Amino acid sequence: MLAQMRSATFIKAMMVIVAVAFVGLMVFEWGADFSSRGFATVGDNVGSVNGQEISVKQFEAEIRNDLQQAKARGNEDPEVSQIISQAWERVVTQILIGQQIDKYGIEVSDAEVNHVNRTQPAEWIQQQELFQTDGAFARAKYHQFLDNPSTYSDPRMKQFVFAAEANARSQLLSQKLEMLIAGSVKVTDAEIEQTHIERNEKVRVSYIGFDASDIPDSLALIAEAEVQTYYDEHLDEYQQDAAVRTAFVALPKTATARDEAEAKAEIDRVFKEAKAGEDFAELARVYSDGPSGSRGGDLGFFGKGRMVKPFEEVAFALKAGEISAPVKTQFGWHIIKAEETRGEADSLEVHARHILIEVRPGRDTLDSLRVLAEEFAEIAEDIGFDEAVNQKDLQSQDSDFITAGSFFPILGNSTSGLVNKFLRGSLGDVSSVYENDRGIHVFGLREIRDAGPRPLEEVKAQIQASLKEKKKVKVAADRLTEVMGQIKTGKSLEEAAAFFNLEVETPQAFARMGFVPGVGSRNAFIGTAFRLAEGQVSDIVTTDLGAYILRVDEKRAAGDLASEKEDLMQQLLSQKRQEVIEAWFADLRENADIVDNRHFFYANY
Repeated sequence: MLAQMRSATFIKAMMVIVAVAFVGLMVFEWGADFSSRGFATVGDNVGSVNGQEISVKQFEAEIRNDLQQAKARGNEDPEVSQIISQAWERVVTQILIGQQIDKYGIEVSDAEVNHVNRTQPAEWIQQQELFQTDGAFARAKYHQFLDNPSTYSDPRMKQFVFAAEANARSQLLSQKLEMLIAGSVKVTDAEIEQTHIERNEKVRVSYIGFDASDIPDSLALIAEAEVQTYYDEHLDEYQQDAAVRTAFVALPKTATARDEAEAKAEIDRVFKEAKAGEDFAELARVYSDGPSGSRGGDLGFFGKGRMVKPFEEVAFALKAGEISAPVKTQFGWHIIKAEETRGEADSLEVHARHILIEVRPGRDTLDSLRVLAEEFAEIAEDIGFDEAVNQKDLQSQDSDFITAGSFFPILGNSTSGLVNKFLRGSLGDVSSVYENDRGIHVFGLREIRDAGPRPLEEVKAQIQASLKEKKKVKVAADRLTEVMGQIKTGKSLEEAAAFFNLEVETPQAFARMGFVPGVGSRNAFIGTAFRLAEGQVSDIVTTDLGAYILRVDEKRAAGDLASEKEDLMQQLLSQKRQEVIEAWFADLRENADIVDNRHFFYANY
């Protein structure tokens, strides 16, 4: 068994697990002892939680572990900015939880840890082939490993056991804290019965209505005074954290004439090899930039209209076995080989392979852009962003206001750090150079806005859309007034609908928590349907989507509760406990003193 444990595959997986578990235990249990253990020095902390410092050394260990995990899962090029954000959230959470465990004096015994480790081993333990029989976890094999004295004479195996026990200890501490927070939550018989009714009682209706989306805009005009009044009365809805506005230059990664010429030279060289008799599929595997390259350029059978026109015209003109001269499309340069054809006329299909050389900016082009961006950033620091734009004959653009924790859309989710840095900066500050697949960018700080309501100008369109929607619903309801009058004179829903040339809709029976196509869910329509008696017709009912008159055609009882009472109770209990825990943690985090200094250490996150 120990020989198996020393296998390279097992050791590689185990060391990743051990590293993660060890760091997790360190954060979770050691808590405020970070600085006392010599990890942190003044000015060397990436942040703190309620005064408990997070050293750069510790945080980078978390990042390295996450990168190792990502690569172990097959992601050879993980997004570092995303990992930095995930690691930060995890560390903050672990520290907050650890502080609460210390606060309440929660402890676990070695006996409890041993019991959980043996009876509820972590998923990563169960997935180890060594502890499996026919692909399923075999508890006896794991116990044999734990009980074997030789396990503890091997440092690596001993470390594995340490990681497993650390995992069990963290699990127990968390469970005890959760029970302390939400253990008193109960579910009443009335709650169980109400949930049973909401899920199982059903109603079938017929209805007529008008969709608000069908009402023309000309019937829902919004005056400026209405917008201002709505804004004044709903200021709380437009509160926003502190935000920054920037100017930026974007240097797109566009291929030059030189890049075009290099791509053409490359496709011509490959074409010569193909015409000389080299294996076409192997050439595609070696040279093709397209996703089909790994398949030897195989595109399978395709009919007309499936490919871009220049490609299609050449492919369908080839005879089986023929190779085309280089063909230019929007995707780059292609060499096409026809393998076979089938069908005829409109059903004609060709089976082809191709080699694609994309026209993209080469190293020299990219290096020139990077040099230009670096030069621009340096000049902007000296003479100002706008002057640098003029001097370098560039074009700048303005961003919208971006709040703390958000990111610049042009760069994706790797610029929260830049936003936070600008929030602590001064007008005129210039960023470092940012690069992504689309281009290279430099930002200059234009404006810092304090937390508070967003200006009316920024939310005006949003308010107008909301008010317009409400007006359209009212117009829809007004259109049903005459229909309602006919019904009140004794006409049936169908007769009233026919009189006004309206269609009666008859959706399938639905529950209180169900969905009605075209009407929605959890709205006044649903509520009205369950309040009415069988055969009763409603007044005009409005929702966000329109206005309706409905009749209840059938009511179906919820059925026997006894058969699902226990399952419902467990579901509701788990749900209520989860809600309590989430609310408790949200409040805990909201009131925590969290200092985030990542922007001093990392450019992208």
